Amino acid sequence: MNDQQESKSASNHTSPSTRTRNRSRYILTNTLSSYGRDLVDTITFLALIPFIIKALGSEAFGLWSLIWSFLAFFELADLGFGASVVKYVADARGREDSGRQQAVVCTLFWIYVALGGLVMAGVAASLLFFNEVFNIPVNQAESAKSVLLIIGARSALYMPLGMFRGVLVGHQKMKVANGYKVLGGLAYFFGVILFLSRIPDLWVLAVINAVMGVLPMFAMLVHVRITVPDMRLHPKYFDTSLVRELSSFSIYFSLIQIAGLIATRVDAIVIKLFMPLEMVAIYSVGIRLSGKAEQFCSHLVKALTPVVAELHGGQDHQNIRALWYRGSKLTIAFATPLLLGLALLAEPLIVSWTSPEFSASAPVCQWLAAAGMVAVVHGNTENLLSMSGHQRFLAFSILGCQFLNLALSLVFIHINGITGVAMATFIAYVPVYVGLIQIRACKIHGKSPWDFYRSTFFPSVVPGLAMAGFLIGIKQYWLLTSLLKVAIVECLGILVFAGLFWMIGFNSIERNYFKKRIFYRIFRPRS
Repeated sequence: MNDQQESKSASNHTSPSTRTRNRSRYILTNTLSSYGRDLVDTITFLALIPFIIKALGSEAFGLWSLIWSFLAFFELADLGFGASVVKYVADARGREDSGRQQAVVCTLFWIYVALGGLVMAGVAASLLFFNEVFNIPVNQAESAKSVLLIIGARSALYMPLGMFRGVLVGHQKMKVANGYKVLGGLAYFFGVILFLSRIPDLWVLAVINAVMGVLPMFAMLVHVRITVPDMRLHPKYFDTSLVRELSSFSIYFSLIQIAGLIATRVDAIVIKLFMPLEMVAIYSVGIRLSGKAEQFCSHLVKALTPVVAELHGGQDHQNIRALWYRGSKLTIAFATPLLLGLALLAEPLIVSWTSPEFSASAPVCQWLAAAGMVAVVHGNTENLLSMSGHQRFLAFSILGCQFLNLALSLVFIHINGITGVAMATFIAYVPVYVGLIQIRACKIHGKSPWDFYRSTFFPSVVPGLAMAGFLIGIKQYWLLTSLLKVAIVECLGILVFAGLFWMIGFNSIERNYFKKRIFYRIFRPRS
């Protein structure tokens, strides 16, 4: 008994610093591996889109984009259980309860098998009406059915296999999951270049996408089975008593999933209902660019999510507020030059990346980049609410935002075409994020919205204006006719922003912190 007490005392004595080091290490490796994965994805994305458009034509690319937007509805079959995987696996691991972990993983696996079966049945049923509802041209009708079936099968398999990525994240092995995704992305890139150049048909692209999408998930399953002890998937380990517990947590994340679906996929369907298929392709270029940029700017927010949850569990409200402000300030400082550069360089970027035929994507990209900036500014505020027991309010707010977006899109598409659809997204975001989400978080923590924006957003305003002036000036005197020129100008703009932000965005305490804690740790000589 004395030995146990002594051991417990020693654990209590050392655990805070150990937890802090592990927390910092997890945030760093998680963020860096995610940025590395995203960088590879972005490079392959930039290279593949114009190649696919050239190989298949803009009409076939529009059909490809439409099918992906349609199949996104079937992602709702996840029912938010994806969030449950990470939470409950990590919880069981923290308790060192391998039996509960076994039950959680097995139960979720068979839930996902059933959901995958429903997805496949739904895809098969949609073959009966897809071409008629979306008025697919006769020359694309057979291709549409085969691609819908292939990508639908991929989505169905993703249900049970994708769960194992959550298991890896729950074990703080996101870098492993990211590694498999990078390998899958590279295999997809080379597969498309090799086979689509020889057989330029949409079903070939679909097969490559399905195979290279499923393989990394299967590799994660094998990795989990090898590295996680006592991992059994036999149905006898299915625990019916866990279903209700898992469902009660996942329901609100399911609502956020629905909101994300409306934000990213419904626009293409709205456009197809009122405009030709080619306009779906043009809009798709703008939304993909802005989506990639917003995703790239959000990795720090995602890395801080479990930290906020941990601090909330310890009722450490002072550090929660500090993390909220500092995390938001750094996230905004990182996102501003990227999203601002994307907005101001959208036209030369899109024209040199694809062709002048897609120049109408530029205003779409600009409005969506502005909407993305609104979301990034409030990313850590969303963390604060979702991880501290206010997920219901957050879910209904975001869902309401996207229904407002959908309603405005149906109106504005008749006024400004595809640009009006993008405008609707920005107009819907501002009142919900600023007027609802931010105000609720500030009330909870006794802060005013003015204090939040003054401390987190305003430091990036002057550097952002300077960068904007620089980019506009460069565009007046230098014709940007290639991706290389666009990249050079963007990098120079980032340097302008970074230099000014270092001087006036950070205060002296923050500058000294980064000098001593960051630069010193990176460049100090090792013994």
